[in-house]
Amino acid sequence: MKFIVSLYLLFFSQLAVAMQPVTLQLPWSHQFQFAGYYAAEMQGYFADEGLEVEILPGLLPGGNSVNVVGEVVFQQAEFGVTRSDLLVHRARGLPVVMLASIMQRSPAAFISLQDFNIQGLEDIGDASVSLPLMLDERGAIIDVEVIAALEKAGVDISSLNNQTPSWDLQDLQQGKTQLMLGFTTDAPYILERRGYQPRVILPEDYGIDVYGDLLFTSEATLREAPQMVAGFRRAAIRGWQYAFEHPEVIADYILQHYPPYEADFDRDFLLNEAMLLQQYIQPDLIEIGYTNIERWQRILNIYREIGLTGPVELEQFIYQVRIAAPSKWYKPTIAVLLILFSLSLLLVFRLFQSRRMLEFQVRYREKRESQLQRQAETDPLTGLDNRRRFNLELETLFWRAQRHQLKLAVILLDIDHFKKINDTFGHPVGDRVLCNLAELCRQALRESDFACRYGGEEFAFLLPDSDLSDAVAIAERLAQSIEDAEIITGDQRVRFTVSMGVAELAPTDENAEQLIHRADVLMYQAKRSGRNSIQSVLSAE
Repeated sequence: MKFIVSLYLLFFSQLAVAMQPVTLQLPWSHQFQFAGYYAAEMQGYFADEGLEVEILPGLLPGGNSVNVVGEVVFQQAEFGVTRSDLLVHRARGLPVVMLASIMQRSPAAFISLQDFNIQGLEDIGDASVSLPLMLDERGAIIDVEVIAALEKAGVDISSLNNQTPSWDLQDLQQGKTQLMLGFTTDAPYILERRGYQPRVILPEDYGIDVYGDLLFTSEATLREAPQMVAGFRRAAIRGWQYAFEHPEVIADYILQHYPPYEADFDRDFLLNEAMLLQQYIQPDLIEIGYTNIERWQRILNIYREIGLTGPVELEQFIYQVRIAAPSKWYKPTIAVLLILFSLSLLLVFRLFQSRRMLEFQVRYREKRESQLQRQAETDPLTGLDNRRRFNLELETLFWRAQRHQLKLAVILLDIDHFKKINDTFGHPVGDRVLCNLAELCRQALRESDFACRYGGEEFAFLLPDSDLSDAVAIAERLAQSIEDAEIITGDQRVRFTVSMGVAELAPTDENAEQLIHRADVLMYQAKRSGRNSIQSVLSAE
């Protein structure tokens, strides 16, 4: 009997895992709009998955807002909540993954007052408006619904009398603005309680029908902790189900544990918001978190039609729900039931054996998915990363450098007369030249640098925290090692040279493409100047 008890203690000690802290970044202040996450915390659904979740507001006192996408991409938070602007950020190269469509329809709308006599977007004219038409900060919320609806209405955005974007309804009441962005779940109710008659203009009236709140994470978080991501998603959806079944309990919990700083957000407001959210989340008709790839394709087509985004691989943008792996954390009640109903040694071994088998299958599947992901981002000949991976790293490093005023340099390299090498010695020798160059690049670059085969005989290098002089020094060192190298084939020795263009990030660069373009121009300037050279200063042509 002591032996059996010891086995049980050993078995359950393996399951006792410390709670994992994670952060959820909200886009606004605490309110019923995020009730499911508070419910998951209150009911212990997050704890069931072994998670200790910190829920942070995004709209701070004073009106400052947090860059939700930026917080998640740079892993300051593991999860975030935003709207359909997430698709635009994915199209711009940010590695974000949509986990669940919490709202099947968006409550975002244009808010005005009856006194201003703006019946539709076509009536704006010279009226003072306060709309977030576009933000310069990468990763910040882009109100694509606003831009798309105005475009569909035939409104020239550049001609609008647009003031600084504001979420303060007092600006509307005082006539500082006559039209602003708001949500149908809160703004009309607050205005009516203050004695005003609101007018609501819906983007849907102009054919803009998109998802509302989305739960998302980063590719890095998903890659490093897939089971944690799956557990968070499960707990959040359970929380939303509970929140709609017990709205009064959650409203009281919000006021007690997450008191909003807005005076209007009292208990009556939260319960009214809960009632209105039903029509946007539709929990009685649609499974919470459900998403439809065909609908996303239609949304993407609208954004592309008005020039907001380029193509997006939706299969990589939308999280694929997999069969859940066995949880590492068991409820105490399960342990009690096991002890009460099965103290046999055979059952212990069978449970342990089944768990080990499932864990093996899950590890194998995760390893296989990781291998496939790596294959999709690796050049099969040289083993360097490919252009797809390079573009992702470029966008991330460009954003990081701009945000924190850091240095960043790029080198583009092209093998001189590579076609002649192939024609003279054959393609197998040409392949050896490419592989030899890749190895020389690995030796010349620093650990923090990033190298890729850009295409054909072209290679590209990202040099974070490097200015032009640093990059030129690295290029010169690489050029010297290439000049000293030779490939022996039979009784022949093959030597080759390269032309390189070196560029550094400029304060005037608005996007990463401008930096790459300068390096490309410099590389071709090196080739025109006789090849086997490095160019870092644009010629006056």
